[in-house]
Amino acid sequence: MIFLLFIFIPIIEITIFISIGSNIGILNTIVIILTTALVGIFLVRRQGMSLLFNAQKNMSQGIMPTEEIKGGIFLLISGLLLITPGFFTDCIGFAMFLKPVQNFVARQAKDYFSSRIR
Repeated sequence: MIFLLFIFIPIIEITIFISIGSNIGILNTIVIILTTALVGIFLVRRQGMSLLFNAQKNMSQGIMPTEEIKGGIFLLISGLLLITPGFFTDCIGFAMFLKPVQNFVARQAKDYFSSRIR
């Protein structure tokens, strides 16, 4: 499965690059890619600081920061996808910031791993 992702994602990205680059120009395409990477870095940094402060607050109150840990995992995934050049990975990376998407992916992962254990 992961092997297929390493094959198909670059093909999708190249196709999108060619399509968008031929419509708006190479320079504009590069500017958009760099802009989304910078916006992604800003969002990851801001969200990361928020998660860190919330985790510290919960831990000082004796509460296990499980939501913050889950958020940190999704933040890592989002950050990696956003700094990877490409429109497809940027869309997925920005979607990972949304709580409904995070909850859906977490539920799917939990179901997948639960079925593998049994």
